[in-house]
Amino acid sequence: MATHETPVLFMDRSRIRENYLELKKALPPFRIAYAIKSNSHPEIIEILKKEGSHFETASVAEIEKLLALGVKAEEIVLSNPVKAPQAIRRALEHGVTIQSFDSVEELEKFKEFSAPIGAEEGGLFAEKKDGLPYIRPQLRIVVPNEGSMWPLSGKFGADEELWPAIFQYMKDNNMRLDGITFHPGSQCETIAGWDSALYLTWRCIEIAREYGLNPTTINIGGGLPVNLGRKIPTAAQVGKVVIRHLKEWEKKGFKPSNLIVEPGRFISGSAGYLVSRVVGVARREKTWAFLDCGVFTGMMETIDGITYPMLFTGTGEKETAMLCGPSCDSVDKMYEAQISKPKPGDGILFLSAGAYTSVYASEFNGFLGPKMVFLDQIADARELFNLVT
Repeated sequence: MATHETPVLFMDRSRIRENYLELKKALPPFRIAYAIKSNSHPEIIEILKKEGSHFETASVAEIEKLLALGVKAEEIVLSNPVKAPQAIRRALEHGVTIQSFDSVEELEKFKEFSAPIGAEEGGLFAEKKDGLPYIRPQLRIVVPNEGSMWPLSGKFGADEELWPAIFQYMKDNNMRLDGITFHPGSQCETIAGWDSALYLTWRCIEIAREYGLNPTTINIGGGLPVNLGRKIPTAAQVGKVVIRHLKEWEKKGFKPSNLIVEPGRFISGSAGYLVSRVVGVARREKTWAFLDCGVFTGMMETIDGITYPMLFTGTGEKETAMLCGPSCDSVDKMYEAQISKPKPGDGILFLSAGAYTSVYASEFNGFLGPKMVFLDQIADARELFNLVT
């Protein structure tokens, strides 16, 4: 088998499929819309497309990438809550109708594309006179990001105190509310986040109904975790909480006609194994291990607390070392870890590194991010050291 220069990100095709099927089993009534921002490689998209996956996007460029790969517009969700007016129109021109918002200001951009209150899926969702389909607005609400390693509140989401103004605007302008969406935060390591988020979602549904609105889509975002060396809930455990809420809603007379979940890290994260090498060591007030992969070349998430399980080629005595990247920038440092006493040439393998690594990589200082290599199955991660030069 060919050898590869480090850094290299090995991706396990079988694990991508397994992760998708595990989530499908845990949340059978849901459309799985893979968040391509986590890893948008065409081979991942092709694998998931064959399994029947839908896809979540944040930009027109991502939409057009999917369309070019044969994904149908009706299988795409645009979940970015704040968009340029031309992006909203362009997405509709492509046929992508499910679009999120989180403020009256964003809702004003939707006004010219909105279906009237009372419009139902299929019937009144016909082409508008200018040839564009009606938009299907999804209100993104703020929810507690309990247990999330990467909270996503603040920049996005409407607080409960803002819902009445949003719903009043929709009522006054005869705009249909298609759904409610939230994001529990990235890498959620407890089920509490979904529990509290769904209680808030029901509260939002109730208030929307008071204004004559009838949301029929519920989108629970992403947040499902991967193994980073700490205790995490399984997809089945998350699914149990979600399904319980849906059954409670049904008893109250509400049954959504469209359910969406937007996993990113859960699908691609555990399928990725990033192999790097030590390029230099400096022992000053502490030991610094310089790797050929750092913050600017794939490990951006480490600056906000993400750490990865690791394997090493080095043997013997261990020491605490600050892992850092190869660039000439002091920001390019990751985290301290106990590793085999490092020396140039040693290999370090980061597990669960398939998401938010290659997509974050830049060419800063002339250092390139990891190349991706796809393997049918990775049975023994240590064997990957034999595939690099």
